[in-house]
Amino acid sequence: MNDHLTAVAQARTSFDRLLQQEKYAALIRDDGHLELLLGMIDLQPGQRALDIGTGTGYLAFPLAQLQPQAQVHGIDIAENVIRRNVEAAARQGLGNLHFAAFDGLCYPFPAQSFDLIVTRYALHHFPQMEQTAQAIAALLKPGGKLLIADPLHHPEDQHGVIDRFMAVKADGHMRFYDVPELEALFSPLKLERTVFSTMRFPFPPKPEYAILLQNLTPEQKSWYALSEKDGIVRVGHISVGNLLFTKV
Repeated sequence: MNDHLTAVAQARTSFDRLLQQEKYAALIRDDGHLELLLGMIDLQPGQRALDIGTGTGYLAFPLAQLQPQAQVHGIDIAENVIRRNVEAAARQGLGNLHFAAFDGLCYPFPAQSFDLIVTRYALHHFPQMEQTAQAIAALLKPGGKLLIADPLHHPEDQHGVIDRFMAVKADGHMRFYDVPELEALFSPLKLERTVFSTMRFPFPPKPEYAILLQNLTPEQKSWYALSEKDGIVRVGHISVGNLLFTKV
């Protein structure tokens, strides 16, 4: 199995498990961030939206609720979670909300299918980013919007310090980007707006994190406010880039 397929398989196994755990769902839930993202987009009646890496539908459900005359689609590689989302949408009577599993590489829609594409905390898991960016851009209609929300590596972290920590979980993490890298990857689109937010989180209680931390300089630790307490290594601060692109 090549590296790309291995990463996808790791992500599928990991997130099918993690996304069904309330503790993990609470960790990535952020109502302030959700409000920020919803405020950056304007989904109109009759339009179609796609949530890539939808997970539990954290963005897809409120999008469908806020604009019942739009069609909202959520896709993810976590098949068990997708089944739960389908059941939840049916219980809530959201006939305009649709979920489907996909393989993480090929998108099950024709070109120019969507007026809006959103992806939150998922982009760093995608292999073959150049091809992924091209595929996502192709799914947008002319004038369509793409909203990316993803953690960013520190400008001085040019050797993947934070990525080494993230890779310990073996959940298909590839790498974090910075804003210029994301703008270059999605160069067929025009970056219209960038809003920065922050997040913090603990790593699972594994000795590998402490070993990595011990090998860092004080400056490297300061990039992400990395610290250890009671055997738990924590990221005290990481910037999140919320980028709104337009297909011109």
